Amino acid sequence: MLRGILRWRDGEWNDGERLFRRAHELAEQVGWSEAAFSALFGLSILLRDSGDFAGAVTALGQALDVCERAGLIAQSIQAIASRAEAYAMSGRDEQAREAAEEAVELAERLHYPVGSAAALQADGFTSGDLDKLRHARRAWLDIGRPLDAARVRLMAGRLARQSGSDKANKMLEEAAQDFDKLSVPQMAQHARELLAIS
Repeated sequence: MLRGILRWRDGEWNDGERLFRRAHELAEQVGWSEAAFSALFGLSILLRDSGDFAGAVTALGQALDVCERAGLIAQSIQAIASRAEAYAMSGRDEQAREAAEEAVELAERLHYPVGSAAALQADGFTSGDLDKLRHARRAWLDIGRPLDAARVRLMAGRLARQSGSDKANKMLEEAAQDFDKLSVPQMAQHARELLAIS
């Protein structure tokens, strides 16, 4: 799984996908549900970042199956929230909002900081609410997750660009700088590509 994360970091999509799938397979063989979920969740992020939104949705569906089978309720919030974002990125807006609302509802019932931040992020992104995304970024920073906070900043920049906001360039440049500091070159490059066309 860690090798898969390193491949994702460098934008080596095929190798990363292979490693995440192998990690999932091994976790299933030994009955380690948390690791199986993490491998599928990592796979979904890699697929989404490589532009394969349908593949990301499929991986998240598998991750949710693991959650249901193993009673991983807290992790399911992250998977549902991430699925909302993948739906939104592929233009499936109605499904995106439904998934985001489900994540928010679950997060309100289960006080789990990671789930709350993920649900707030999905809610903000699928509704186009930059204030919610600002709160989501702060929530990620408060629990020591700067990579997730950088991703929120990228999402906010994307939304600002789509709405024609003059803040878009600043947000995207700040996101690129965040990813540079975190040594995630492929995401920094993605932010700058959005910046170039904004």
